[in-house]
Amino acid sequence: AMEALTLWRELERESGRELLTTTGGLDFGEMLNTHVGALQTLGADFEVIDGAETERRFPFLSIPAGEPVLFQPDAGIVAADTSVGAFADSASARGVEVRERTRAVRLRAEGEEAVIETDDGHVRARVAVVTAGAWAKPLLAGAGIGIPTTPTRETVAYFHIPEGVVPPSMVDWSKPAIYALFSPPTSWKVAEHHAGPVTAPDDVGVVSQESVSHTSAWVAGRFPEADPSPHHAETCVYTNTPNEDFILERRGPIVIGSPCSGHGFKFAPAIGERLADLAASA
Repeated sequence: AMEALTLWRELERESGRELLTTTGGLDFGEMLNTHVGALQTLGADFEVIDGAETERRFPFLSIPAGEPVLFQPDAGIVAADTSVGAFADSASARGVEVRERTRAVRLRAEGEEAVIETDDGHVRARVAVVTAGAWAKPLLAGAGIGIPTTPTRETVAYFHIPEGVVPPSMVDWSKPAIYALFSPPTSWKVAEHHAGPVTAPDDVGVVSQESVSHTSAWVAGRFPEADPSPHHAETCVYTNTPNEDFILERRGPIVIGSPCSGHGFKFAPAIGERLADLAASA
């Protein structure tokens, strides 16, 4: 995570775009000591405070006075669409040909080469890097490669918050866990984590009203000044592994890049470097 943060900042400087917004981050609930131990091992900057101190720093939040809270000052949000554009521009500036709206339909290995069949012909390459999310499993299966991923359909809701308020990123490690992120300029993105049903990635997403009700009640309890009725709800697809670890490995001329289980994008620059190293290896 610390390596990824450094790389995000480098990309931000290179692109001249605002990719990162530092808001601070709060974790509370079950297994907090596990997260504290991990941060200690990494030498990361953090504090363990209580609910009363949390409300002093963030008076718009409501946290029980004696509840332990993990505070990380470097936490924040990444502007996803802007970042994808920055990645594409950075690659193009280094000679990469970016083909958009070209669907890969089949993949196979032929000797020491990879062959990718697309809607617009086929491509032969010394190495193919597959970062196809929930579609990676069936695509790789055509090349005789199996990966233990299961797509699920998660519901996300957006709540209006007072103008000028920048809330910290939050994770409530309940069952299921709930996360909340600032969505500029005046929204809070809130969702249950690993709570949705198994899905096929091409299925039409259906918002879970049960999940929306749960997150609405959570918002009302944790952020009393927010509107507890969401102004928008949608679905997203998680690509889950059994232990939530990422799958970053090479099989012959094919490199698998599956930063899985709903928490991969924030590591994107570091994952890109790892996949590039795998692609360049003999």
